[in-house]
Amino acid sequence: MDFNDQLAKDLCTNSLRSVLKQLRIAPIQELSRFTGLETGQVEELARELCLSGEYIQERIPGETETFFRFNGEYKLVLAICVLEKDRVYVVVSDLYGEYLEREEITANPGTIEFFEDIVETYCAKYPAIGLLAFGMAGFEVRGSGRLLSLNFPELEWVRFRDHFMEKYGLPSLLENDIKAAVMGYYETRDFGEEECVGALYIPQTHHPAGAICIGGKIYRGKDNAAGEVIYLNTDVQWKHFGPNELDYSKISVPKLMADMALPLVVFFNPGCLVIYGNWLPADTAEELRRRLLESMPREFVPPIVFIPDILPDFLDGLVHLALKVLEPKIDLERDEGAAKK
Repeated sequence: MDFNDQLAKDLCTNSLRSVLKQLRIAPIQELSRFTGLETGQVEELARELCLSGEYIQERIPGETETFFRFNGEYKLVLAICVLEKDRVYVVVSDLYGEYLEREEITANPGTIEFFEDIVETYCAKYPAIGLLAFGMAGFEVRGSGRLLSLNFPELEWVRFRDHFMEKYGLPSLLENDIKAAVMGYYETRDFGEEECVGALYIPQTHHPAGAICIGGKIYRGKDNAAGEVIYLNTDVQWKHFGPNELDYSKISVPKLMADMALPLVVFFNPGCLVIYGNWLPADTAEELRRRLLESMPREFVPPIVFIPDILPDFLDGLVHLALKVLEPKIDLERDEGAAKK
């Protein structure tokens, strides 16, 4: 099969995958109608996808046609989310983002061995796990692949994601907690294609952080460090404080939030600003809005949403990012290179 034929087949196969994933179950005629492919071609491709395990062929009582079901458990995601210093949430998700299992662990997650134990336990239980997703405070520096996190000293500058890919042979991703959360917020609400959403996370025991989502994509910056508000010139010199040494009783938290939110609002003019922090008072959004109005016109201050519990958006966002990585992709450059050899 030459390059053009293979490319055409790959495109048709991906179209068929996408359609049946949305329909969940359908006969050949319906798949043909939605994809625009000939029924014979659909049947051939569908049977190939059955052989790979992506489709499941079914007979439905009373129906004469053969039905195909999208196998949402063909590949699974193992997501491990770390909140603050001792809250770890483990989720196994199918390809629809539906959780097959969720576990909460109370422990100090500050070593690589801690994560290895979880991965090995769950991979033994769910052999279909096809991707490892980790979410925590800090970020992977673009280029070096090293983790920069003031909150977990033993993991500082470790090539965290590379370690797990090499050891377990699985694609892996590492995402910052608030970046994953803002993606989860965006994906579970109704926003326009170009809508910009900003977010701040102010945990009680760890350093605060910020994030921006524009049109459904996280804005990361040159080094993946966009949103690291601890480097702003605020009343707190964050680099001098470890994760267990923060004392918010000695500073004005409303002023701190305004100092962190103002650059975000000025430079990105978001359509919505989300504040996370389960220890913050109920009037957090109102107080922050009042302080922003001291610095800018009312028209430029975005709606502010206060969400005490970051966990639901954190989990949803991390799983969403993982599923995007798992989506079958066509590498045109690779295929063209193979065709020229």
